[in-house]
Amino acid sequence: MLKSSVRYKFFIFLIISFIVLLYFSPLADGIIMGVVFAYVAKPVRNRLEKRTGKTASSFISTMLIILPIAFLMFYGVFQGLNQMIYFLTHQKQFEETLVKVLRNAKVPEKYVDYVVSSIPAVESAFRNAIKVSAVNYTVKAVYFILNFFVSAVVCFYSLVDGDRFERAALSTVCSLVPEEEKNAVKEMFRAVDETLVSLWFGNFAFAVLVGIVSIPYFLIFHVPYVPMLSGLMFLAALIPVFAEWMVIVPVSMYLATVNLTSAIWFFTTGVIFFYILPELLLRPQFVGYASRIHPVLLLLAFIGGAIYGGAFGFFAAPTLVAILSAIHPFLFNQSVGEIKKNR
Repeated sequence: MLKSSVRYKFFIFLIISFIVLLYFSPLADGIIMGVVFAYVAKPVRNRLEKRTGKTASSFISTMLIILPIAFLMFYGVFQGLNQMIYFLTHQKQFEETLVKVLRNAKVPEKYVDYVVSSIPAVESAFRNAIKVSAVNYTVKAVYFILNFFVSAVVCFYSLVDGDRFERAALSTVCSLVPEEEKNAVKEMFRAVDETLVSLWFGNFAFAVLVGIVSIPYFLIFHVPYVPMLSGLMFLAALIPVFAEWMVIVPVSMYLATVNLTSAIWFFTTGVIFFYILPELLLRPQFVGYASRIHPVLLLLAFIGGAIYGGAFGFFAAPTLVAILSAIHPFLFNQSVGEIKKNR
């Protein structure tokens, strides 16, 4: 068990680390994503390490995580831009399709005429919004791309040197504590590492399940580009750069041009079973079971962190909850034997 003096030094260390991180805040998203990707890739690295060596296994593990995510992310952005350009350059076809959908839905003609007359104003407002926000979006896009490449670098070096850093940190902390407390400190570091691996590997596995389950969902409604869309659903469940509704809404709009009833059913089913239930119930339960963290804490961490801090908050808040969950028995004088028994 850890004495109050050790707790005090530990919290001082956390405060200093937080201050240092403030200086890297412009790249905070990339750093935290890289650390999370490293924990996702760590089990793969451990399996490959004996055959290929640490550096090669770290590189292969990093590429296995980064390359599929990069492909899905940038291909999704590319397709989104293509659709936006198509909408702006084919206004007449869009009007004709919209009128057809409204008339098939038995909408009164006066409302159809009102919608059609409003399209030029909507398009003009949309174009003006793009012009006003073009610089801002360009800056955000540059930062996003930079952070993504930073995440790949951080992931690789975390896998290569993470164990060395952990040993150095453990050695430093152990030098500050009495001999009888060093076993507790070592067990605390081990608990934090195991909890973080379980947390983020479990989150990755959950995202894979969402992507797989979405395949029959798209097939039932005869949606084209099923592999790409299921990949984007996986990406949306893994990283809050996109969200599931950003896939569901455009596809619903497409289906509305074919069959309005089918589009309504697709949208309702998707929002309930691929957005509300996974984020509010399934993710906290699934990841909580893997990491032994209470589902309510994870629910608040995932949602609150994403709302408050975007991508950084989505990853940082659950990581902080995982660390506190792992170390709180040591900080409140529970014996090492009891901790091992409970774990």
